[in-house]
This record gives sequence, C-alpha cells and structure tokens, in this order.
Amino acid sequence: MISARSILAALIVVTGFAGLTLHSLPARAFSWNEIGDAGELLPTVQGILGTGPLNSISGTLIDLGSGTDDIDLYRFVVDQPSSFSVTVSSALSVDNDSQLFLFNESGSLILADDDDGPDLLPQFNVGDLSSQPAGIYILGFNLYDSDPSANPLTGWNRDPDPFQTGPYTLTITGSTGVSAVPGPLPIISVGVAFGWSRKLRKRIKSSKAEANLTVNA
Repeated sequence: MISARSILAALIVVTGFAGLTLHSLPARAFSWNEIGDAGELLPTVQGILGTGPLNSISGTLIDLGSGTDDIDLYRFVVDQPSSFSVTVSSALSVDNDSQLFLFNESGSLILADDDDGPDLLPQFNVGDLSSQPAGIYILGFNLYDSDPSANPLTGWNRDPDPFQTGPYTLTITGSTGVSAVPGPLPIISVGVAFGWSRKLRKRIKSSKAEANLTVNA
C-alpha cells in the first residue's frame, strides 16, 4: 500500500509546483543530478529541492552550439557557512581547467576560485564563507576563463581557455536543499508531470481497492 508520505514526495519531485514543501518529510542526506541543462542566469538557475544535507551535485558541461561553453548554476541553502566547502572532480575533454563562483540569492558575487584544487580544478575550502550569513546561495561551475560580466550577475564574458566538455561532480559540505522553490522547478515538462500524476492516481485507486478487498474478506 502506498503511503501518503510517498505520494507527497513523488508529487513534489515530479511537478515542482510552487507552494509545495518538504517540511513533513524526513531530512536525509542526498546527492543531486543535473536535470537537463542548468541555467546560467538568475531566472534559469536550477533549484535543488530537498531538506537533508546536500552531499554532491553531478552534471555535465556541454557544447551549447558553435563552440559556446556551458555554465551551470544551482540554488541551495548554506545552513552552516563556517563548514561550507566545495571540491571538484571532473573528466573534461582537455585539461579540467575550470572555475567555481558563489553568489548570494540576489546574484552578488561572494566567492570565486579557479585553481585551489589539484590539476587546475577550483575549490572552496572550509572557512571561506565563515563571515557570511546562512541562507540561499547560487553555485556556478564553468570553464576557465569565462567570467561574470557584471556584479550582481546579469551575464557572462565567455572566453573559455580551452573550450572543453564533460562530466563533473561537486562535493559539498555545510549545505542543504531548498524546501520550497519559487516558481516552477525546471525538472520535466508539464505533460510528463501530469502523466506521472495520472499514474500516481491509478496506483492510489489500486491501493484503495486492495484495502477494501482485505476489509471485506
């Protein structure tokens, strides 16, 4: 039999409707996989939905066409700024030379790094964010040497050196997902969402019918 908790969790993840929260669900550590292509500007940031500790984000830098480099932004909560850190592992197609940017919720740049990690990888270390308050932050990962064109963020000056693509994983401490995302979550299409909702309704009806058979037996 499907529990109400399982149904709520599935509906939230599938639809991403504004106003739904996860406060009634247990807080468990989780990892996030990029859905589609995370956006590069504030209106298209990919929100990471969840209430437990955020362990990692995995994604892929792709070719956006004609050699245009990919820039991925993610929104989540840093609940322990003094413990916040980000380490990177990647398998980019040339030399892994890449960058990290951390913005506050309004898009103002807080941290940036391009080579504190090994093998040309960027890294944020424990203590780098200790002077900042807990709250919602936006983490960006992209190729060296493409930088924000303004502060607060409104665009990018693209000059990748070199251009490359490939998968990456950002291992994170001191952070959680966001329990509610303002506006639609860029997860899947509305059509797919409603398709899943119909499947859930069928499963719920089936569970009710099984329960009635058990009672009447």
